[in-house]
Amino acid sequence: MMNTQWLPTHTIYRRIIDAPDRAAKEQLFREGFGPLFEAMQQSAPHMPVQDDVLEAARTWGLLLPEDLTHVPDALRTLEAADAWTVAEHALTSGAAKFEPYADRISLSDVTGWLLLTDPAKAEPSNKGYTGLQFPGHIVSIFDTPNTYNVPRLPGLIVHELHHLVRLGLYPWTFQTPYGVADYIVLEGMAESFAAQLYGEDVVGYYVTDIDADNLNIAKAVVQQGFEVQGDVRGYIFGDHFADQWQFEKIGMPPFGGYAVGYHVVQAYLRRTGKSVEEATFVPSDEIVAESGYFS
Repeated sequence: MMNTQWLPTHTIYRRIIDAPDRAAKEQLFREGFGPLFEAMQQSAPHMPVQDDVLEAARTWGLLLPEDLTHVPDALRTLEAADAWTVAEHALTSGAAKFEPYADRISLSDVTGWLLLTDPAKAEPSNKGYTGLQFPGHIVSIFDTPNTYNVPRLPGLIVHELHHLVRLGLYPWTFQTPYGVADYIVLEGMAESFAAQLYGEDVVGYYVTDIDADNLNIAKAVVQQGFEVQGDVRGYIFGDHFADQWQFEKIGMPPFGGYAVGYHVVQAYLRRTGKSVEEATFVPSDEIVAESGYFS
């Protein structure tokens, strides 16, 4: 059985805001968020994390103690939406879907975090929110919570949870790097898990915002790149991020690999009648082949 907990980080933020001076704020910040960065250092060495908690938080663009002199609008909005309760329920519900498969997965403990970042340092194309995961942890991040992204919080959480499950079955390491097929299936299946649990309304912009012409371009780029391994980020995120992240431009529209992966997995599920949970155990090349998407 998967043990889950969603941390009440809003109470950490409130304590920092109420602290009498900067030194007290910094101490509370270190106590509250230090465990997250310590866990990153231990289990996700590929992530850029400085030893000092405040420097690590600054690198990640988080709201810092000096920013928390008053209640930020983002915190008010998320509290009004009862986001921490919503997040906890989503994590519990997602984990419950894999209970019948507990003997086949290695994931046993998951801790969830909801963090606030500085809107001035945010990537505009993320539409005010993003998520990430590393072993044992899910992190949801908001810089500008709004009517678009707050309703998508449950989908974000189960998307990242699915990554933890799938990556436990098909690890992505320097010794066994993912290819293009592995990556598009990883993302497409995670978003399909969100859609299965919460409906297509929670599917993110990285799938829905691409038009038919660009989807066809993305499909062709992916098909031509199936033999590529190693740094395949360009096949997922697109040329938009090439200069920032220093990878080669390949003619991929923004987030094209996410969209292609979603349609591949959806086609596979329709053709096989399987649930996402069942498909989670199927190798990527088999999913791509049986989907018929590239036929």
